[in-house]
Amino acid sequence: MTNKTSSPNIGVVVAVRGSVVDIRFDEHLPSIYSLLHAKEGSIAIEVLAQLDSHLVRGIALTPTQGLSRGSKVEDTGGPLKAPVGKEILSRIFDVFGNAIDKYPQPTNVQWRSVHHPPPLLVRRSTKSEIFETGIKL
Repeated sequence: MTNKTSSPNIGVVVAVRGSVVDIRFDEHLPSIYSLLHAKEGSIAIEVLAQLDSHLVRGIALTPTQGLSRGSKVEDTGGPLKAPVGKEILSRIFDVFGNAIDKYPQPTNVQWRSVHHPPPLLVRRSTKSEIFETGIKL
């Protein structure tokens, strides 16, 4: 799900304001939409802005309890990804692509960035039809 580089890109938390986190990287600045992990992977942060040549601002995707100034943050080297394919139909997943419906994690799926561009308009259905949701009223 994540791409690890040969040497980890480690940053340090500069500020935490609710779910907004500022992180300083001295070696290599992560790109926008990169996924960062803090506190041994228990806190996930997505980069939303590069403030200067060493500072990024991200939004925490998990609670930031225990995260403080000076905490180490590791760049995963890739974006947040979700499973795609026929095997995920009728399944329930959390924001990180983990199955939460008490069935095993699907194995034969493709992982794509959640920021993947949508299908071209010519590949989308434009006909008027009933949209079946399976919800009974």
